[in-house]
Amino acid sequence: MRLQCFFQRTCIVLEIIRVDDFKIILADTVESDDSYILKRSDFAEVKCESQNGNQWYSVLAGVQDDPKAKLDTWDNVPKNALKLNVLMFGFDSLSRNTFMRMLPKTYHYLKKSLNTLVLEGYNIVGDGTPQALTPILTGKVEIELPDTRKRMGVLANFVNVYPFIWNKYKESGYITGFMEDDQKTGTFTYRLKGFKEQPTDHYMKTFYMAATPYFKYYNRYCMSGTPRHLVMMNYITTIFNTYQNHPKFVFGFHGELSHDSYNDIGVADDHMHKWIKDLYETGHLNNTVLIIMSDHGHRFAEIRNTLQGKLEERLPFFSFTFPSWFKQVHPRAYANFVYNTQHLTTPFDVHRTLERILNFETPKEGDRSQRAISLFDKIPLERTCSDAFIEPHWCACLSWEEIATNDPIILAAAQYFIQFLNSYTEEHRHICELLSLKEILGSAKLMPTKGLLSFKKTRDKDGFLGDFSAKTVVTSEVYQLKIKSEPGDGLFEASISYNVKKKLFNTKIADVSRINEYGTQARCVENTLFHLRKYCYCKD
Repeated sequence: MRLQCFFQRTCIVLEIIRVDDFKIILADTVESDDSYILKRSDFAEVKCESQNGNQWYSVLAGVQDDPKAKLDTWDNVPKNALKLNVLMFGFDSLSRNTFMRMLPKTYHYLKKSLNTLVLEGYNIVGDGTPQALTPILTGKVEIELPDTRKRMGVLANFVNVYPFIWNKYKESGYITGFMEDDQKTGTFTYRLKGFKEQPTDHYMKTFYMAATPYFKYYNRYCMSGTPRHLVMMNYITTIFNTYQNHPKFVFGFHGELSHDSYNDIGVADDHMHKWIKDLYETGHLNNTVLIIMSDHGHRFAEIRNTLQGKLEERLPFFSFTFPSWFKQVHPRAYANFVYNTQHLTTPFDVHRTLERILNFETPKEGDRSQRAISLFDKIPLERTCSDAFIEPHWCACLSWEEIATNDPIILAAAQYFIQFLNSYTEEHRHICELLSLKEILGSAKLMPTKGLLSFKKTRDKDGFLGDFSAKTVVTSEVYQLKIKSEPGDGLFEASISYNVKKKLFNTKIADVSRINEYGTQARCVENTLFHLRKYCYCKD
């Protein structure tokens, strides 16, 4: 790509070279008074001076000169593939309802003009962005993958070891790209070890490592005179323009606007609408499946303390837009997709769908014994959270009955929960305060349905009729608590199981949510003991 200089300026260009996910270097200085073709990187620091002495400085993003850009390589894609580009773009912490509230222009255009299919039963399977994106991109949860946690030191693998879906696309001849704006707390670099080798052909973390130090000189959320979310969108557009006749898999994920604020995302509505509209009108969506999505709903905003907010955390926005011809060419796959928008879906299903785009199969009835079902197949009506690998703590389908906070079982569960939190920080007691229970803010009990308890077997060969004569004894109960701890007024929510016979409580750290910001309370562990930052109130 050629970077242009304007207004009779002399410009100094230094291409930004990635060393790894935590280090960059600058290439040799090149001077130009006209233009510059990127040779070694997609990104460059540029400083220009006009004839009258005015100076201009910025970090720019483009696409380096690539001979492959001139090739038409769709013939290299597998014969049974759908021959579609994949463009995923997401915002951090946006529930489906929040997307509709705060991005109404974009939502209306997607639904009314592009016939976008929104997954209204899409349910998260874990806490936070890594637990949301890892199943989408690998088909697995973190504990099923090689250990990549920084705190494991030399025993940790680089995240390259994960079986990322973009690797399969690259093997099939696709140009690949991954963009994420928060280089300090990135999905795979904050708690995890990051990538040793660049994971995709085009990788925007390099840009943000160079650009972030200069954000303080610009207006909030801006890069010079351009909104920072638009910088990422423009970069994606440049990739699509550069490789017009080349298959592409690109995933952009923007968190700055939406992660910490419920309202700021609204400023992106006009830009988002125009960006998608331009992609459509320039023809890029004629052979592209556009996936607009989020990882989860808000976890820290005030709305999270309401029942509505708790549900919205578990129900993020997720949508697919297919080219207009797809419905005619693949009517059954499209019909199944439409049907599935009203039923329980998960990140595992999205991953299987991305696999099927490369290896398309005749649509069929989905198998509920499989945790991942392609959205081109029909999801069984009887599918449960258990079938879909969604634990009770995260399942938005379950029925919870409120229990008085002064109920003896709740008081006992709350004391157990505080002890559990303290046990998690026990070996770091020299820096982490001992927590105590300040208040129980809410409590509920998971109520098994009458049908579940009384079902015994089917009583006819076709399975139409059930035998509900069983008298199932409940041996385990599940409670959900919201408590406030002290010092620090930390707000925690957890699912706690209770063994009725042994009268023992049990939970695990994966079933615990910190639902208010910890901020500087975790300053003593935030850079070294990442796993403790939600639970440690620092003594200093």
